[in-house]
Amino acid sequence: MVDRSIQNLAKEFSVAEDTMNEFINRFSPKMVKDNAYASASDTMLFVHIPKTAGVSIGKSFQSTFDKFHGVQWDNIGPSFRQSTRLAAYGQSHQELRQVIMGHFGWREIQLWRNHEMGIKVGTIFRDPVERMISNFNYNRSNVHPGHEAFNKQFPTIEGYVRAVDLDFQITQAVGFISSFDEALRKFIKYYTFLGITEMLSESLDHLSRSHGLGRMREHRENIGRNKISTVSDEVISLIRSRSHNDLKLHRLLMTIYRI
Repeated sequence: MVDRSIQNLAKEFSVAEDTMNEFINRFSPKMVKDNAYASASDTMLFVHIPKTAGVSIGKSFQSTFDKFHGVQWDNIGPSFRQSTRLAAYGQSHQELRQVIMGHFGWREIQLWRNHEMGIKVGTIFRDPVERMISNFNYNRSNVHPGHEAFNKQFPTIEGYVRAVDLDFQITQAVGFISSFDEALRKFIKYYTFLGITEMLSESLDHLSRSHGLGRMREHRENIGRNKISTVSDEVISLIRSRSHNDLKLHRLLMTIYRI
């Protein structure tokens, strides 16, 4: 550590010192050695949390991994299972570096655990307020195939925020938690990469070096029209009140990427 000790960070984020130490050693770009998670043949499950630079990451993955398996956003369970079967079969008879990417989450990850298959998991987090607003804009925009139904169901962002799961990003990535320490422990046990949208270039570089992959670059795309122009302080407070642990994790990741 350069600026802050493990002890101070553990106290700041209300977790055990050994948990903080393991988390930093596993995910900090400065602490993880090159090729620490590299393998001649493996499959990474990449949990795509909506509106966390997924398009950019997906395009990078398609030119970096030997095989890219995209999970259908509107048919997650069956699509993930099919991708898993294809990836596992391919890996069983040849050296192949593969990635399965999509809006799946903790429930789908269990499929690999239940079958006792080797697992590497990664995801990207984003500031919860910015992510929520961006996702609302995207769902109601003309580029989303379900925007008409979405606009009828959620005419206001307040209704949408209240309908989205508490700590949406952590819940998708590791399921329900009863403490922030528990969340970090789950990431330490099952994940090999955590990045942040706000430092996407640094995150992709870290993923590339730590997993022994080719160089990845950003791809930026604009969303469609029909954005909300302003969000009230009340809505921002509502988002924050429903994202307590997401906010903490995002702040922690920003800290360790800047060390």
